[in-house]
Amino acid sequence: MKRLALILLALTVSAGATSYVPPRPLLIGSDFGIYGFKFLPRGVSDASASARESWGELFMLQPDGRLKTLWKRRLVNTPSRILISPRGQVVTLDNWAGSGSPRHAVVVYDLNGKVTADLKFSDVVAAPDACPRCFSMDGPFLSWGFAPKFVFYGEDVHLALRDFQGKGPSLNLVTGKLKTVWNGQPRP
Repeated sequence: MKRLALILLALTVSAGATSYVPPRPLLIGSDFGIYGFKFLPRGVSDASASARESWGELFMLQPDGRLKTLWKRRLVNTPSRILISPRGQVVTLDNWAGSGSPRHAVVVYDLNGKVTADLKFSDVVAAPDACPRCFSMDGPFLSWGFAPKFVFYGEDVHLALRDFQGKGPSLNLVTGKLKTVWNGQPRP
């Protein structure tokens, strides 16, 4: 009986443990192939699945086929998801393995590498009932509750985060202003 209790305890502890793959360099392209982004984590620890810091480089494909670097800089965090808008803004979502959550849940970089928005999870999701799928034992993740897509309102491109009912916040990638609507009521 004692042996069975030890086996069950070991299974419980191992089932509760979460393991992540360490961050690795990535190459991401925009939908129409004009822009590309290199994600370069540095000081990667396989044991903790983390990076000491992360760098990014945005480049643009020229008509003659050459690549022009638009910016290269240290990123605010080590993101778990990276998107490039049709206009070249780089958007990072969440934090790798939940590290640093809920800070830097959405970070937007313009064509010069300037941060135009750096939002905490609570800036985007006001209350747990607004996005129950966003929460886990590892921390809040926008990517778990929302599908991101780029939409145009006038001349500006926005990041729309939509749940399975088609509701959720929108972020103007030019101004960095967030517009959140939940249950038909805008949130300031």
